[in-house]
Amino acid sequence: MAKKKSVRNAYVCAALAGILACSGPGSMTAWAEEELYQAVDGNQIAEERLRDQTVEYEELGSLIHANNVTVQNAASGVENSRKTYTEDLEYLRSEKASARWNKDEAKDEGDMVSYAEYASYEAVYKSSIKSYNKMLDRLDQNSTNKSRVMLEKQLTNAAQSLMMSYQSMTLQKEYLATMEELLRTQYDNAQTRQQAGLSTDQEVMTARSSWESARASLKSMESGEAAIYQNLCILLGVGEEGEVTIQKIPSVDVQKMDEMNLEEDTKKAVTNNYDIISERSQSSGRSTAGVNKKTRTVEEMEEKLTVKMNQLYEDVQQAKTAYDAAEAGNYAADITWNSAQKKHEMGMLSNDGYLQEQIQYLQKKNNFESAELNLFQALETYWWAVNGIADF
Repeated sequence: MAKKKSVRNAYVCAALAGILACSGPGSMTAWAEEELYQAVDGNQIAEERLRDQTVEYEELGSLIHANNVTVQNAASGVENSRKTYTEDLEYLRSEKASARWNKDEAKDEGDMVSYAEYASYEAVYKSSIKSYNKMLDRLDQNSTNKSRVMLEKQLTNAAQSLMMSYQSMTLQKEYLATMEELLRTQYDNAQTRQQAGLSTDQEVMTARSSWESARASLKSMESGEAAIYQNLCILLGVGEEGEVTIQKIPSVDVQKMDEMNLEEDTKKAVTNNYDIISERSQSSGRSTAGVNKKTRTVEEMEEKLTVKMNQLYEDVQQAKTAYDAAEAGNYAADITWNSAQKKHEMGMLSNDGYLQEQIQYLQKKNNFESAELNLFQALETYWWAVNGIADF
């Protein structure tokens, strides 16, 4: 009897372990949820970092996955199926353990009729458990889940574009804010010189016009920045009331250009492109005409994407050329600006001359920052095309 009790306890524990492995505290599911999700952009971001009221470029894919309403709706069907399969597995594992215990109990008592019956039940439950495990494995590979992944890629790509636009707006706003201040100072100085008979009415009007133009541009840029901020927040599912800070995009990694191989990348782009994959999966019917039409359509799409990849490759090269030129200009501007500051401190440069040097320095600095962002965007667009997301 002690042996029977020990065996029964073992199988009850096995059944409980099976249940906990699916849904209980400390279960495999709970453990999996604690793992860092690898977003479609390849980044893994801890949950607390996603909730820190700041948005970083590398967090975009994870925020899309966690918060975007459209993605959540697409994922809910898969998760509901997973929940149903898991609940069924709990029941099957429990019943299998019970059948096995009853089978051994009948064997010990010499009841071979009951032994055969419970052995049959155990085999059925074992087979069912195997089937359900396969269904769970296939769940991550079905078309619904693939569509969700594609959606996450598309939305992450859109979020990245919005964030780049936001930074571009921010850079322009900061530049215009400083320019507006400097041009206002130039206008004030022109008025002062006019009162001293050292400046003409035309010079004052020109200075005023430049200042007002900069002020109007600044207001327009501020409105554009606010609109992009709101759209980005909606897409990411984060606060829209200004409480979230959009961090600066990291500096461009020019080394990524060394990884570019147009011929190989184009092959990957054709293989990965979702539009081409979708067209290939469409039924062409049984007729020869239908098959030929589908073949031509796929070939045309591949040709267009090949042309697009060539264009994107050239965009990167041109952006790099512009970046190099702007970097050289910015370096020279730094030297000139440092010299101007020293001359101004020594009284060798007038206030007007100093302001003019500062304006020219800011223009070169803004040109470089814009060129760097353009190269960053060109590289990102190229690599997204390689990974299946491209307009052509």
